[in-house]
Amino acid sequence: MSDDAINALPLNSTLFFPISGNPVGFNHFAAAEALLRGNPAWEQVVFILSNGLHPDPTKPPAEASPEQRMALAQRAIAEIADAERSHLARLAERSGETLRISPACLYLSTSEFGLTRAVRTAETVQTLWEAHSGPDNKINWYAGSDLIARMADPIIFSGEDLAALSRQCHYAILEREGYPLDGALHVLAAERGCNLDYQASRAAELPQWLTPFLALSSTLIRRAAEAGDPLGAMLPDGAAQLIADQGLYRQGRPVAELMTPQGDALGARTAWQMELDRLTRDLDGEAAAMAGHLAANHEQGRPHTISLVEATVGGLLTQAFAGRSGASRYFRQSRFAYDERAKQSLLDADIKNFSAVSGEMVTALAKGMREQAGTEFAFAESGMAGPPDGRRRSFKNGCCHMALVTPKSVHTEVLQLNPFLTRREHQLSFTVHALRCIRGWLEADGY
Repeated sequence: MSDDAINALPLNSTLFFPISGNPVGFNHFAAAEALLRGNPAWEQVVFILSNGLHPDPTKPPAEASPEQRMALAQRAIAEIADAERSHLARLAERSGETLRISPACLYLSTSEFGLTRAVRTAETVQTLWEAHSGPDNKINWYAGSDLIARMADPIIFSGEDLAALSRQCHYAILEREGYPLDGALHVLAAERGCNLDYQASRAAELPQWLTPFLALSSTLIRRAAEAGDPLGAMLPDGAAQLIADQGLYRQGRPVAELMTPQGDALGARTAWQMELDRLTRDLDGEAAAMAGHLAANHEQGRPHTISLVEATVGGLLTQAFAGRSGASRYFRQSRFAYDERAKQSLLDADIKNFSAVSGEMVTALAKGMREQAGTEFAFAESGMAGPPDGRRRSFKNGCCHMALVTPKSVHTEVLQLNPFLTRREHQLSFTVHALRCIRGWLEADGY
């Protein structure tokens, strides 16, 4: 749609939605849906695509070309309300609801594409504001609470920009996890003297089928593409297929160069690879601490033998124990039971009435393993590393139940991570958390 046509849309019934991240995913559509539900007067949403250069100096430029990002956005909008092609539409349909967003009310603006420099928010708002007659008109402008927090940074938003935005915008704010809105608004007023005209939507007020998508981001979509994970729960099928066909984001943008102490290059690392490196270091550290704890128990003649049941972490937990020198002093065996039949046959535990991902399941598995292995301690985990594939309704991805049985106690824990992390991130995170829990529980029981 041309900029002239967008400027002709009624201002009071139009929500302007900047898209600084790419590609356009269900996170953007879910936010737009939430805000339209909260304000029946709004009938149109204009997605304003960035030119790929971010005014926040901490944000890298877009990896895909403007043409690629435009094609992805067009494909996503075309399919967003089609339950055959859109996971978001399927979930709404299964819940007996109809999406307010549809191709008929969604528009794309590429007004920033003609500029070869980063475009400040205040510039775009000023252009829209000038296109609509009347100084009292305000632009309905979307912002997440994370952006409100960043508005307190004078490097990103100048005092002049804040003054213009507070005068020209009515903010439609969606509170995001980890960024409490009230606190962000307080800091903005106290440190920058800026008070916004706004209305807020919060996750607790939204339908349950809609809220998981608020944990999604363009960064997580790109990481999933780099990892080769399915994208069907992150954006409509056609856009996901376009990413796969063109190999977009598959290699990832390097953010660091590894060097030897002598200055020799070892290779570039992407943000996803850097996160995996961090989790792997955490895992090595926890494994060493666990080994030291059990080895010390062995030397002191205290209970120390342990066995494991893994269902989700793909051998990482077994490797954490068996990969340490001297593991034979305390580690006896592990079982890998991926599905319900395997759990039943390996341990002969009465689990038929338990959900595969539940505290009851892992408790039964740990008890069965301790009895069969004859160890003093037994640990079991069961979860869903995902990621979601866009076909199943469940959003248990990122959820892992854990249990440790000792001679004194049964300890349980449930870990819930962002469901849209990559499969490998989930598995590494589950394993790190499991090792911390085991050591903490043993210490709590006096072992």
